[in-house]
Formats: sequence, structure tokens, C-alpha cells
Amino acid sequence: MNKIMVVEDEAVIAIRLQERLTAMGYHVVGISYSGEDAMEQARRLRPDLILMDIMIPGEMDGIAVAKLVKTELDIPVIFLTAFSEDKIIDRAKQAEPYGYIVKPFQDRELKACVEIALYKKEMGKALQEAHNELELRVKERTRDLEIKTKSLEEMNIAMKILLKKREEDKIELEDNVLTNVKELVMPFVDKFRKTQLDEQQKTFLSIIESNLNEIISPFTRRLSLEYLRLTPSEIQIANMTKHGNTSKKIAKIMNISPRTVDTHKKNIRRKIGLEGKRANLRSYLLSLH
Repeated sequence: MNKIMVVEDEAVIAIRLQERLTAMGYHVVGISYSGEDAMEQARRLRPDLILMDIMIPGEMDGIAVAKLVKTELDIPVIFLTAFSEDKIIDRAKQAEPYGYIVKPFQDRELKACVEIALYKKEMGKALQEAHNELELRVKERTRDLEIKTKSLEEMNIAMKILLKKREEDKIELEDNVLTNVKELVMPFVDKFRKTQLDEQQKTFLSIIESNLNEIISPFTRRLSLEYLRLTPSEIQIANMTKHGNTSKKIAKIMNISPRTVDTHKKNIRRKIGLEGKRANLRSYLLSLH
């Protein structure tokens, strides 16, 4: 049963109003005759609705009490008054009442106003609860998204570290293969070439050297010239070739013959795996890091 409080300075009218509300099925929890007493009873009784006369004795009139009740207790108020002047109505609007009944009034008018006020209160409460629930779900969803975002960021960092490590391992493996071939295999190939070989052996040796160069060719493109077992003179000639210098110009700079430069270039092509290929030496050297 909905609890209603009546604030009316005339005792006879207050009691009569209590009887009418009780007959309608409402529970009148208190009657107050002044502003201060109305506020005290509202705090103590916490009614669902207050029927408030505007002109009541005390330092606070009904409008002042209604404002305080709304702010502090969030209890809806219906104003009861014999006054309908615009000035009073404008003041009453500031309290945001749920209704305004001008005395005298009929029972059905009173009941309709009370029912609408109570319905508005319930709807307001339901909307507030729905809003709070929605707000809570949004916060929970936001928190979940933040956790997932953080987890993805951590996974991304871990993936970058793993990819970097994999690339480092790959480079280390390539370096090992290249170093082993250049230092442990190719020197013996060179020594073997200087021995007395028949044509068939020379052919086999050439095939072996060519295949080895094919194996290490992908690795050499990212290495500096020092890793390719080039002599200091070959490195110097390779660098000048990379910068577009001709054999004649290189020979003049190094004070050697153009034929010697060409011989060095031939050795360079062999060591970097271009022997017997039509690939441009300068273009290949430019591709090296």
C-alpha cells in the first residue's frame, strides 16, 4: 500500500483529506501543520508521496519544503492550494511538483492526480534503475575491453620479441653457413684447383664451386664485402666499382694496369657467386648491405 503524507495547516481539512485518501485505498502515514514539522516527518516517515498545501505556517512555506524534500529525499509532491495566481504557480513550478490541485476538488480529481504522481515516481525509479544497470554494464564492458586490449598489447610485444629472435637466429645460422663454406670449404677448393687436374676433374670442381656459390648466394646479399673473403685490393676495387668507376679509372687511381683490375674483378665475381653469370657486377655490389 502506498504511503502518503498530508501537509495542511487547517486540521479539519487535513483530517477530511486523510479520510478521503484512506477510502481510496491509500495509507496516510502522517499529518503535518507547519513547514518545519513537515520536513521532520518526511525525513522520519519517508512517504511515497506528499500532498502539500502551499500556504502553511513556519519559516518555510509549502514550496520551500517541496524543494528541500525533492533535493534531500527525492519524494514527489502534489501541491494543494486555494490560490491559482500566476505568480504562485510560477514559484511552484520551481519545485518541480508532480501535480497541482486547486481547492476545492473532487475525489476523482484527487485520485487521478495521486495515481499519476505515483505512476510517474515508479516509472522514474524504473528508468533510473535501468540507467544504473546500463551504466554498470557499460563500465564492466569497458573494463573487459581494457583487459583484452592490454592482453593483446602484451601478446603483440611478445610476438615482436619472438619474431626478432627468430630473425636473429636466422641471420646467425646464415652467417655460420656462409663462414663455414667460405673458410672451411672454399680455401680447399682453391688449393685443389692449383693441383694437376684433368679436364673431367676440372669440370667437376667447377660444378662443386658453382653449387656452393648458389647455396650461399642468398646470404651474401646482406653481408659486407669483408665477409666474402675479398682481399684488401679486391675490396677497394669492389667499392670503386660500386660507385660507378670504370676499370681504366680504377687502374689509374690504384696505379695498376687495367688488366690487373679486370683480373681482380674476375676473382670478385667468383667469390660472390657471379662467375659464369651475366649479372652486372656493380648492380650486385649495390645490393649488398
